[in-house]
Amino acid sequence: MANAKSEDESKSEDDDGSSKIVIVLFKSDTCAFCPRAEEVVRDTIQNFSPESFKLRIVNVSENPEVAEEFGIVALPTTMIGGVSIIGIPEPEMLMKMIMGAGVSKMRGARK
Repeated sequence: MANAKSEDESKSEDDDGSSKIVIVLFKSDTCAFCPRAEEVVRDTIQNFSPESFKLRIVNVSENPEVAEEFGIVALPTTMIGGVSIIGIPEPEMLMKMIMGAGVSKMRGARK
């Protein structure tokens, strides 16, 4: 994913990024539902500390190879912790995905 341009990467990243939960939103310029999906994702994470997340917005019109690499077949697609959801995500589902990714990170840190 090194080639993917992000609209929302922090200027000073962690050395390994391991403390942040990465949320990837795949969208395109021609997608009618993508703006709403992005709005829902941003609204859902806005009450958390900015240090908690790294939000990556991947425009598949500009980076089709990234969509292919991740097997993205429909837009919008939101991916958190290796789990993806297609369409406009429900805030409750995003929270479950975020919590699951956080628990996975905590388990991984103990190993």
